[in-house]
Amino acid sequence: MRKNYFLVILLILGLVLKAESQHMPGVSMSNFAGTNALYHNPAFVADSRYSVYVNLVGTQFYTANNHVKYEAPYSFLSLITNTVSDEYRNERGALLFPRSYLREKLNGNFKYLNAGGDTRLPSVMFNMFKGKIGVGISTRLRYIINTSQVTEDLARLISKTTQLKELHNTVFENQSGKLHFNALGEIAFTVGGTVIDNEADYLKVGVTAKRLIGLYNAHAIIDNSSYDIQPDATYDNRRQYIHVNEINVRYGITHDEGFQNIKPTPAWLIGAAPPGGGWGLDIGAVYEYRPDINKYTYTEVGERKRDASKNKYLYRIAVSLTDIGRVHFKNPGYLMQQETHTVDKEFRYDSFQKLEGSEGLFNAINTSLDGGAPIAPNFKSVLPMAFQASGDYQVKPNVYVSALWVQNLISQNAFGMKAESYVAVTPRYEHKWYEISVPISLMNRYRSPAIGIAGRIGPLWLGTDHLTGLLNIGNPKAFNLYFGVSGGLFRRPPESQNKCWPPEDSWLRRIFTKR
Repeated sequence: MRKNYFLVILLILGLVLKAESQHMPGVSMSNFAGTNALYHNPAFVADSRYSVYVNLVGTQFYTANNHVKYEAPYSFLSLITNTVSDEYRNERGALLFPRSYLREKLNGNFKYLNAGGDTRLPSVMFNMFKGKIGVGISTRLRYIINTSQVTEDLARLISKTTQLKELHNTVFENQSGKLHFNALGEIAFTVGGTVIDNEADYLKVGVTAKRLIGLYNAHAIIDNSSYDIQPDATYDNRRQYIHVNEINVRYGITHDEGFQNIKPTPAWLIGAAPPGGGWGLDIGAVYEYRPDINKYTYTEVGERKRDASKNKYLYRIAVSLTDIGRVHFKNPGYLMQQETHTVDKEFRYDSFQKLEGSEGLFNAINTSLDGGAPIAPNFKSVLPMAFQASGDYQVKPNVYVSALWVQNLISQNAFGMKAESYVAVTPRYEHKWYEISVPISLMNRYRSPAIGIAGRIGPLWLGTDHLTGLLNIGNPKAFNLYFGVSGGLFRRPPESQNKCWPPEDSWLRRIFTKR
């Protein structure tokens, strides 16, 4: 039962939704975001409100497509908490998810899918030299599925399977599409500092260098192929098989041992032992306009100091380029890749049962196609490079309105990962111990409007960019979720604006005043 339950969740996350949570505006725009802000712009590491910040763990899930939407009678919240009522389970308690819960959008256009998430592992950042320099060390795992340029008929086969009768006994020609699935480990070092501090004008810059560990890759590039779906007499026509009239495909996969044999030693992380490796880079700059800087400037023992505990800007503008780089998969001990040009083959149900891991799937495809030859196990997968820009305006103390724009910079034809283009406006109330924000966004390449909610209480943070999607209100097209545990030591203000003795509220001062 539990296996079927998780298969349904993976199906929904991988095929269904029109959503995106890759950038977490409800959390990352805060002045108390800590290391979560560094994924948007590495310059945020300098002049932080924390002297030391530690992220213990955090995670997020996101997915986006332009082909199907979710129309199940139960919400995502009940799905992920496994509280779906018995009405939608079989006699063994397994969750029912017929393909009728996926409504298609048929317009003849190419289809795409972006899905995945990341797990943010223990990370730390700290300030030095009174906040002028900041340093961060972060770790995370990322898993990203991208399909692009998929012809509509092929997308229907993937989402509805061979059981959809509309697809039977028709030859589908000129079919094509690209699929990339990557799982990466990442160790990142961030450094940033102040370059201009001229009263009202403040500028800081930052850079993040990333060591990338390619843990898993699966890809398929199909071009100019044709197929039809036929009833399978072996099962009294209760099942179907795919008859391949012609196929031109390059496909590859890594052995499961690639991520099973993780060894977090310096030699393994930097060397060529994993399936793949590479380097990445983020660069960014943040400008703050501080017209009332004197309100946050004090003199203490003859020295002029800034109140490190306060945000000083009226507005803030940040720009960055993130995920510049690629992962080179080249370890022949883990990689399998094949190129096939063949005709008149079959994909049958029996050939894809009881497969032993990724290698079993690769061998099943090879056996079914019975053609082609292995090619060099050597390929490079680009990172999801994006341009990111944000603005943040202080309406009054503790009340802010931010705007975030993320634009994917990777071509849909590229080999590798793509970011989600996205725009959001987020009002928020922030305090060092708690926070609430309401992101209002256009997700999914600016196609899907959404409203969400995010909050932080002490070390706990939780949010969604599509609240109605989470609660299944109005047959939603979107769903996402992020949460984590983190916290830090706040930077301290000067002890007193004008230090004097005795203090004004002391009993000694009151005695002398009376005299």
